[in-house]
Parts: sequence; C-alpha cells; structure tokens
Amino acid sequence: MILKVYKPTGAIEVRQTFASRLPDLHGKTICELSNGAFEASRTFAYMREVLKSRFPTAKFVPYTEFPHGHGSKGGGSYAIDDDGIVEMVKLRGCQAVITGNAA
Repeated sequence: MILKVYKPTGAIEVRQTFASRLPDLHGKTICELSNGAFEASRTFAYMREVLKSRFPTAKFVPYTEFPHGHGSKGGGSYAIDDDGIVEMVKLRGCQAVITGNAA
C-alpha cells in the first residue's frame, strides 16, 4: 500500500494565478459581491470607508445592487458563484471586485 500525505493548508501546486493586481485604486470602479453571510452591511460599509479615505476618486457599486448568496436561483437570476455574474460586473464597468463574507 502506498499513501500520499498532503499538507492540508493549501494547494499542492499552483496551476492558475489570480488576475494581476491593480497598481492603485484611484479613479477605479469597484464592485462589491456578497455571499450573504456575516453582516455584509457592516463589513462592506467599513471596507468602503477605509478605501475611500485612501482612494477618494474610487467609485463603488455596492453589494446591494447585485444578487447575493450561493447556488443558482434559476429563472434568469444569479448568485455570486454563477458565471452570469461576470457579465453583470462587466456591464457596471468594474475594474476591481471585493467579494465577501465568510460565514
């Protein structure tokens, strides 16, 4: 018998990287997407406040203007983990996205 033991703290091999980081958020449109967990109204408001203090020309599209939660809702509506949300984000002109929150 051969057993393979993997470190449970993360990926074994990076196969895909995230999008390149923006150099800054000045003048950028930032969309917020919520999974519907842990007081999004408080955490997104706080993040928005902190980011606006550092990048006053940034524009925010709040999480309340997008569907939230997990799983397909059917009937043409989307949750944040559906592919259709990408098109919604593009239509709003977002150059950055903040997703949250943890449960």
